[in-house]
Amino acid sequence: MIALLAAAHAYLFLWPGQPAKVLFLLPGEGACGIGTITFGAPDGSWTGGSAGAEASCEFRQSVQPDSLLPIWVDAAKATPGSDIEVAWTVQGGAAKGRSVTLKAEPVGVDSLKPSGTGLVAKATKVKKSVRVELKNGGSRALLFGDAVAARSRPDDSCVGDGPQILLQPGETLVDTRPGLLSKSMQVWAAAFTGPKQCHWVEVQRR
Repeated sequence: MIALLAAAHAYLFLWPGQPAKVLFLLPGEGACGIGTITFGAPDGSWTGGSAGAEASCEFRQSVQPDSLLPIWVDAAKATPGSDIEVAWTVQGGAAKGRSVTLKAEPVGVDSLKPSGTGLVAKATKVKKSVRVELKNGGSRALLFGDAVAARSRPDDSCVGDGPQILLQPGETLVDTRPGLLSKSMQVWAAAFTGPKQCHWVEVQRR
């Protein structure tokens, strides 16, 4: 097991009328996604965990500059500000387990706004895929699902698989998936305010 000191996060979401969830953003170093995760109190008084969904290396999402991968799990007995010991494996990367101790960071869900203010986007072709980089240049955290390049607002619902990543000011969401790219395309991001409440936000490419 490798102990890590990278800028990982454990965001605690207390949605009204919904079970509490934790969004872990964990170092993946080029992996496709999180494999398995166990977490709990440092004194061993409670534990939780989950196996991540099977990741497809054609679809990748991470947070830069620390190459953090997302996984959502039930919060178990995690409380705001509590210390959490986390151990995990990754899919599509090194097989060695990793571990870190994090503090549960509560997210003020009332402050989440589906806004494109301060967002900067870039899209590039990478073989048969499109790599979208969406930087949060604003002053508050934003919750996103997909970030795709398209000529117009996507026809499908922005809910998709739900929220994926909480992007702090200065951080960049990297979303890579199969597709075509042209100069006329802009970036469309699914901005969430709740588990199933979202809007497509248009961001001009730089």
